Formats: sequence, structure tokens, C-alpha cells
Amino acid sequence: MNRLVSLRHLHLPGLTPYLRASAIQEYLVQVQLDHKAAEPILPAPSPVLITFQTTPTYTTGRREAPYLTVSQIAHLRADGKAEYHPALRGGQTTFHGPGQVTAYLVLNLKAHSLDVRSHVKLLEESTIGTCAHYGLDTFTTSNPGVWTGPRAGERKLASLGVHVRKRITSHGLGINVGVDLEWFDRIVMCGLKGMRATNIERETEARVADGEISIRGVADTLAGNVAKRLAGVDGRVENVAEMDVWPGEALTEERDCADRHCTDRHYANRNHVL
Repeated sequence: MNRLVSLRHLHLPGLTPYLRASAIQEYLVQVQLDHKAAEPILPAPSPVLITFQTTPTYTTGRREAPYLTVSQIAHLRADGKAEYHPALRGGQTTFHGPGQVTAYLVLNLKAHSLDVRSHVKLLEESTIGTCAHYGLDTFTTSNPGVWTGPRAGERKLASLGVHVRKRITSHGLGINVGVDLEWFDRIVMCGLKGMRATNIERETEARVADGEISIRGVADTLAGNVAKRLAGVDGRVENVAEMDVWPGEALTEERDCADRHCTDRHYANRNHVL
């Protein structure tokens, strides 16, 4: 890539329905695919990082989803307290919800001198760099994701699962900031019984509810870490709005306020979710 570009960062405010975030991601993937199909002389579109919190949702990777039974899906839906959606990404069943930064990175691997393995490494190293910003030591293991704690009893802090179609990437990772960890009791992380989840709030004793750490702050820190590691990017992060990257209907001011109120209420009384 001869032309340096900035990383475009779309942070969705409040609590975003999972299917809405997925629709934005799918549109951005199609923009990249259409550019490739046209065999243009112009460089590929700029990479976009989407970050958001979603309402309680379980997703399953494409290899596991066909084998889930009706009763297993009903268990994940928790009597209507959570949604369930199959996803194209790799990996097994995971949870997304309030207090977690879900991040989707959409880009052309070739345009940034990446292959699938180095793309995954980029996401892992960017997550480790983000956690280091908050004074937290994290690492990778032979199992997917980012972990913390003693190596004999490591705890999972971030889940990772990507999808690649014609060298265009989608999906990415989920970083647990202040998420209610009881949601993870309904699944077996990485297919490994006994593995435990954790979050930045618990590990650092910072408080999301008290403003010591924020979802937006973690999202922005992640974006900065991706930008400085991504070849062909000048290290800058360009914060964009939905209307800048997606032609769909934008959130209204009333909806934005309602979502932020829901997020605040979650932290004020997190036991209401289970």
C-alpha cells in the first residue's frame, strides 16, 4: 500500500442491538468486496473499526452453530433475558453484552500486508496493549483470546473470532470491561470446562459505574493500538459517525439517551439481568 490512510473508528453509543451492529458490519464488508470486484486502480477503502456494547446476546461460530439443539438455544436465551444469533466468525459460543467492548475490524488483508494469522496476531497484540494502558498484564495461550492471571489459573479477559471472505475481514473480539460475569456461567469457554472469565474492572479494581474506567475510553484505546500496528495506516484514528460509513437509519437523539440510561441502570443494579 503506497498511500497511508487513517483508521476509521465508528463507536456506537449506548446499547446497540446485535443485529444492527451486524448490519453495519455487513455493509462495510460489501463495500470492500465491491471495490475488489471492480478491479480498480484506486487503493482499497480505509479500514473501519466498529466498537459497541450490545444488549445481552449469545453468538455461536459457524462450525458449532449447526449442532446446537433447541434446548441448548433455549438455555442461552435465558427465558427471554438474552438473544441468540449464529455468526459467521470462527470460534465457539460466546457472550456479548453491557460492560463489554465488542470490536469488529473490517479491512482488506492484502492492502495492509496481512494474512489471516498476522491479522489475528494484530487483534491480540492490540488488546494486550489496551489492557497495558490500564496497568493490566495480559497474554495469549494456545487457546484463542487474551488472558490474565497466573499461568496455572489464567482467566479469560477477551474473546476472539474472525471471518475472512475473499481476503476481506469481519468480526473480531470482545473485551470484558465491567460485564456481569455470571452470563459466562451458561457457556463453556473455548470448549474447556473449568475456564473462568474476568473483566478489567475486577482485575484492576477500577469502577465503570464510578467513572474510573469507561467503555468509550477502552474503545478509543483499542482503536489507537490497532492504528499504530496496522501497516499502511499513518497511526491516526479518524472518529466517524454512522452516517459517515453506513446509509442506514441513524439512532435518534432520544434513542441514544435511552440507551445510555439503560447502560447506567445496568451498572447501578447489575443483578437484574439474570
